[in-house]
Amino acid sequence: MSTISFEPRVPVVIVKPILYGNTAKHFGSKRDSDGHTHRWTIYVRSLNNDDISTYVSRVQFRLHETYPNHNRMINQAPFEVEESGWGEFEIQITIFFLDPNEKPVIFYHHLKLFSTDPEVVTGKRPFVNEYYDELVFQEPSESFAQLLNSTKTLIPLTDGDRATEKEYAMKQMETIARIKNARQRVRNEIQDLRERFRITQENIKRIRKRSIDNNFPPDAFIALTHENGD
Repeated sequence: MSTISFEPRVPVVIVKPILYGNTAKHFGSKRDSDGHTHRWTIYVRSLNNDDISTYVSRVQFRLHETYPNHNRMINQAPFEVEESGWGEFEIQITIFFLDPNEKPVIFYHHLKLFSTDPEVVTGKRPFVNEYYDELVFQEPSESFAQLLNSTKTLIPLTDGDRATEKEYAMKQMETIARIKNARQRVRNEIQDLRERFRITQENIKRIRKRSIDNNFPPDAFIALTHENGD
């Protein structure tokens, strides 16, 4: 049983890009023994093909409860589960780290099997349903920071891997740009609302002063307020 210890923290933020998702390949026909139509694999891996087992201790995949032993704990790389089935469902993925002080990270992935691509439908090539995300470590312990910075590449990247890496890097940049634009729009809207509120407050003060100076009855003040608002 692991125990939680307290080590000096390193004042840095370390980001590890990962991919999680599933592949699926059609059998070509429904299997007679169980009605399954696809062989599929659910996985977690590094975007850069690094060995994440240098800092990840285990990964749990929670499958649909109809699968035997549906809580699959994978204690070594590759962190993946291969199964077969006929239906799609949500899988909970929990990543545990070698440093017990680091809280596990949970992802949810919808297992997809079906595609309209003719080559995928006929089983000539697998269907890939993959997502990019990042593991962010805020001020890790000294020993864990060393593990995070000492990952090694498993095998040389192929041209296809490099193309995928470039594609996800572009998606990441586009996502960051959209977030920045959305934040700026929110700031502009807040500023606009503040200015409108300021003008409304000034109008109310002016109308109140007019009502006091001219001894207007209360209902006249209300009417003037609505008139100014229109």
